[in-house]
Amino acid sequence: MGDESGGGGSDFRPGYVRPVTSPTVPTSQLHFDVSPALPELVAYAENRSWPAHGFSAVSISWQQLHWTVDGWKTVNTVSSNDVPCPITNGWFTVPVKPGTSVAFALHVGLQCRAQQDTAGAREVGDVWFNDGGKNYSQITR
Repeated sequence: MGDESGGGGSDFRPGYVRPVTSPTVPTSQLHFDVSPALPELVAYAENRSWPAHGFSAVSISWQQLHWTVDGWKTVNTVSSNDVPCPITNGWFTVPVKPGTSVAFALHVGLQCRAQQDTAGAREVGDVWFNDGGKNYSQITR
């Protein structure tokens, strides 16, 4: 019935630990602070008539940074839904070494509700920030 050596056919030996190393991926940050007070987001809410319908509490529900370092041959993303979250106070952590030139666009999800309504979003929408189709560029820190 199975392997008579008692090892079950594997190389597992209790108490033996083999250290494993993995390369460290450098990270750096770029900055794009999104707030419901941005003129583009205020205009979006007004165009959707959110304030006119009493939905004056607008909030950011998610953010997704689309970025590249090779002229958009390779598109990378980081999202506020990633775990751990790569966004802190408008700073996006990306896996490139500091001093790297990064081109990017930002996709942002919005939601609205009445000030006194705590039941959740009444309407949702999304906006792209891409510098009028030219995209943004920053040197990471």
